[in-house]
Amino acid sequence: MAGKNKTFICPSCGGKVEWSPSAGKIVCPYCGSEYAPGFFEKQEQELVHDLEQQQYPKGEDAAAQGYDQAAEATDDSAGDGGDLVIYQCSSCGAQIITDKTTVATNCAFCGSPVVLTQQLDTTFRPKWILPFRVDKAKVEEIYWDYVKSRPFTPAQFRSRSQIDKIKSVYLPFWLYDLDMQGSLSARGEQLLTTSDKHFVYTTHQVFDLQRAGTLTLTKIPVDASSRSPDDAMDSIEPFDLNELQPFRTGYMAGFMAERYDQDEKECFPRARNRAINTMRGILHNSIGGFASVQILSEDISELQRGSGGKAETQTEESSGVRADYALLPVYLLFTKYNGKDYLFAVNGQTGKAVGDVPASGARALLFFLICFVILTGILYLVVLWFF
Repeated sequence: MAGKNKTFICPSCGGKVEWSPSAGKIVCPYCGSEYAPGFFEKQEQELVHDLEQQQYPKGEDAAAQGYDQAAEATDDSAGDGGDLVIYQCSSCGAQIITDKTTVATNCAFCGSPVVLTQQLDTTFRPKWILPFRVDKAKVEEIYWDYVKSRPFTPAQFRSRSQIDKIKSVYLPFWLYDLDMQGSLSARGEQLLTTSDKHFVYTTHQVFDLQRAGTLTLTKIPVDASSRSPDDAMDSIEPFDLNELQPFRTGYMAGFMAERYDQDEKECFPRARNRAINTMRGILHNSIGGFASVQILSEDISELQRGSGGKAETQTEESSGVRADYALLPVYLLFTKYNGKDYLFAVNGQTGKAVGDVPASGARALLFFLICFVILTGILYLVVLWFF
């Protein structure tokens, strides 16, 4: 079956509308009309119905709807051709070649933002989406400040063409709910010093410490794309997940998006480790006021809610994973330099950035040569002045 795509059209002028992070609405860049995401709710409901019934609108077949026959890309230069799919732009008719994990993109010929609805079947359709709040202009400012703070950055990273490569992408995340329990035993030591007219007294006190408790964690985010570096995605957190919205394709207009290629069970160990570390930190931080503390033992495990709400210890092999599928906003810039990959990423909601850029040996050498020449000149003038 042909790849289906969806472009949102402005009812006022027929232009292609996009989600505006600054306005918090769907905006037409041509006539300035603004629409709430719910404006396209009827279209989305029809989309869901079509996906569930696996039919085209109005019951027409692919040819009647203007879609090409299903085709998988076979360009050998792209690696595994089976991972690429061809779609037809509903605006200009051009073919869009993308991989099977891409959900939203732009047509390379007319620039129209398109949502590849076939990629959003009932399995891959997210429950939540966190809209972009930081616009591209702000991200460019963040990037320039980041590069300027590193004076030895190569010229390639300081060019306008580099800025233009920054992509706004909705990345797939699993949001986990976990109940944790933990306990620890520790020894705390305290030194108390007193004195009188003749002596100084030091009292060495030793305490046996016990801590125990339970903790409920909700919406622990773990990125679900194998192409996104886990450490970078962790570093741009936190996201304010109180702003999550029920998924609507209108939020995706004008942005790229990916669907997950790692399911909730595959990503679960990372969520569990984060929950364990959080529980451990709370237990450790509850101990204070001692000169030294020695942890003797600790036991941290996950609880699974059984029937009737009773808490039961969950084993490593337990399959009781509670997770929701969500799309979260991220700006990404991948750059290859001297055979090594570098990443700059920005949280599309808060603007928090993490980067990795190389240092140019030539720029560093030039800087030190200039400093050497200046210092030598100053020293020469000082010598002439005094002698």
